[in-house]
Amino acid sequence: MAKYTVKLSAAPAGHEIPPLLQDVGAWVGRQTHGTLGWFDALAAEAIPKEWNPKQAARLRREAFAFLHLPDGSLLALVNTGAKTPPAVALLGSEGEARTLANSLEEFLTLWSKGETEVADLDDEEGASGRKALAAWLKTQKVKVPKAKDFDFAAWLDGDAAAPPPAQAQAVAVRKSAPTAVMKKLGPKTQALASILGKRADAPEVIAYVTGVLGKKVPPSTSENNDSVNVEAPKHGVELVFSHDILNDAYPPISKTRKTFIPYVASAWVRSRIEENVLGVPWKGASEAEFTKLLGAPTGRRASFSDEDELTVAYWVYALDTAAQVELEIELDDAITTVTLSVKGGGALMRYPDVTTGLFVGYAATRGLLDTSRFSAHRELLAAVSARKAKGSELVKQALPRGLWNDHLRDAPGLGEMAWRWFHNMNGLWITADLKKTFGKRAGPFGHDEPKLDDDTWDAVDKAAPLLDKRFAAWIGK
Repeated sequence: MAKYTVKLSAAPAGHEIPPLLQDVGAWVGRQTHGTLGWFDALAAEAIPKEWNPKQAARLRREAFAFLHLPDGSLLALVNTGAKTPPAVALLGSEGEARTLANSLEEFLTLWSKGETEVADLDDEEGASGRKALAAWLKTQKVKVPKAKDFDFAAWLDGDAAAPPPAQAQAVAVRKSAPTAVMKKLGPKTQALASILGKRADAPEVIAYVTGVLGKKVPPSTSENNDSVNVEAPKHGVELVFSHDILNDAYPPISKTRKTFIPYVASAWVRSRIEENVLGVPWKGASEAEFTKLLGAPTGRRASFSDEDELTVAYWVYALDTAAQVELEIELDDAITTVTLSVKGGGALMRYPDVTTGLFVGYAATRGLLDTSRFSAHRELLAAVSARKAKGSELVKQALPRGLWNDHLRDAPGLGEMAWRWFHNMNGLWITADLKKTFGKRAGPFGHDEPKLDDDTWDAVDKAAPLLDKRFAAWIGK
C-alpha cells in the first residue's frame, strides 16, 4: 500500500531542518497513507508568496512550510525568537492564520492524541497511526519544552497592541448577576456557565480551559477567522471563542490592527459532562416529559432556516443578567441539545451599504424597527421616521457593526422573513428586489448590483410598493 510522501532532505534558503522533524519524517515515510490522517506530503518548502503578499518576505525569512493538507492549507515552523522553540502555525487555504502548537514537540504530541484541531489530522480513521506515533515519541523520549504561548495571527499582523475601548474595559470588570436557574445547574455546568461572556485572557477562563479541560485558550481571532472552537469531548464540552458577538455590550477588543481578543461566546454541553441539565434526560424523552419538567416551551422553530413548519420545541432561561448569558434546551426528534451563550443577534447586513440605508429608512416609516434598540439615537430615529433624515444617517451613527435581526421588532415571523430576504433564501432576496426596482449594473466584484447610489426618500418611495408586499404581514401591527 502507498506510503506517505516525505521530502525533508533540504530546507529552503536561510533555514535548517530540525533533527526531530528529520527523524519523525523518516518514521512517517514508512507509514501507510491514511493511517496518520490525510495530508499530501511532509515536505520542507518555502511559503508561497501568494499566501500573504504583504508579509511574504517576512514569512519566507522567519518560517517555512513542512506539511501540506488536501485543501491547500499548510503547516509551518515559525521562528519565535533566539531563546524559544519554533512554533507550528496553520496557514489556511482561505487565509486563516493561527497557532497550533508552541513547539514541534508539542505539535507531535497533540497529533498523537488527535487534538491538533486540524480535522484532516484528527480524523477518526487515523487512530491506529496516532497510537503508533505516541509509541514512537515515547521511544524517542520526546518531551514538550516549556514555551510562552505564541500568537501567530498577531505576529503576522505585526502591529503594536491596540488599547481596548472604554466599553470593552467595562466588559472586563462587569460583575456577575447569577439567576436562580444558574444556581440549579449541576456543578460542572455551572462552572462552565460562569466563564461565558468573559475575555479569553481572563484568569478564570485560562484556569478552566487549561486546568479543567486540559486544552489551550485561543490567543486571538481575526477578520479571516472570527471564531475558534475548543473541543473537549471527554468532558462533554465544546467552547466557541469569538470577538464578533452581535451584542452592543460586547464590542470587539483589538489586539493588533487585524486581530482581536475573543470572548467565550457560547458552549455546547453534551452527555459526557455526566450530569443532567435541569433534570432533563439526554435522549429518548418526549416533549410531554420535557414539559412536565420545564413547563411549556419558550417557543418553537423550524429544524432549518428555509423550512416553515415549526417542529422544534425550545426552552430559554437567563443565567446571568449582567453578562446576558442564557441557557437554551432544545428538543428535536427526542434528541436534547443544550447550549450556553451570550445573547446576541444575527447579521442581516454585516457591512452596510446604500441598500442598508434604504431598508432602514423604509423600516423606520413602517414601524418595523425595535425602537428600544435605538435609545441612544432616539432623536435621529424620530427624524428618519418623519422623513427628515435618511436611513443611511441612522445606519452610520447607530449601526457601525451592521444591521442585525434584533434591530427589528420581535414580531412572530418578522425575523425569519428578514433573514431569508437578506440571505437569498426561499426565493426571497433584497438584491433581486432592488434590481427589479432600480435596474442593474456590474458591481465591483463581478456580480450585478442595483443601480442605486443614494438612499433618498424618492428612492425609498420607488422601492416601497414591492417592499410593502414583502412585509405586509407586519406593517402597522
